[in-house]
Amino acid sequence: MGWELVNRDDVFEGSESPFVSISGSHFTFNVAFARQAEITPSLRVTVYVDSDNRKIGFDFHPDNRINSFSLAARHAEQNDNKRKALTCSSTGIMRKYSWIAAVAKENAKQRRFLPMKEACKWVIQLCPAFEEHRARESAEIPCDIRGIYRYRRDTVGKIVYIGRGCIKDRLQSLERKDWDFDVIEYSIVENPDEQVKWEGYWIERFKEENHGELPFYNRVSGSSDCREATALTMKESPGKLANAIE
Repeated sequence: MGWELVNRDDVFEGSESPFVSISGSHFTFNVAFARQAEITPSLRVTVYVDSDNRKIGFDFHPDNRINSFSLAARHAEQNDNKRKALTCSSTGIMRKYSWIAAVAKENAKQRRFLPMKEACKWVIQLCPAFEEHRARESAEIPCDIRGIYRYRRDTVGKIVYIGRGCIKDRLQSLERKDWDFDVIEYSIVENPDEQVKWEGYWIERFKEENHGELPFYNRVSGSSDCREATALTMKESPGKLANAIE
């Protein structure tokens, strides 16, 4: 084989725009956002979450409020006088909110979100990222939950189907009795339009990462009603997608 270009996951269209990124240990506010929001290491930040709508809000302030976090310049940038990218701890938040922790495991592009100002908070919109994991035969899946889901052949194996709707009903449907998978991963999403949007988003993500191929059972029997509309969004981050569609 000849030389092959290595594509960087952390560089993409719009990566110089203001954004907040999420990792397992920190929230990072990039230089463009620090400039836009006029934040410096002398400030502190209080973090709010809206679990129903998968939003995180950041309120920056000079006083040391209860439950607030300190801001620190990223270590590589501490010795200059320019505006710096800043971080605050996210460790405790990850332990408490599985829907945030699931997003933190995605690649760099999918962990960056466009912040929008809402009153005194800067708010980012996260995507549902299949934070619930159950064995196929698990009795712990509630009967009345709806959302998006995907099937895997094992906990780290290939995704074979991505779908939406009543999660347990679809899992137990007769036509899927002989499907080959071991694990179901899902996110609860009650709004039908949101289900369509995020099912399409994750199907297009799969195609992007698998040379245009659909998951195996989507090719055999999957729905396609939302894919053409969603395909156009794949150049955007999930946060930008959510903001654009809402």
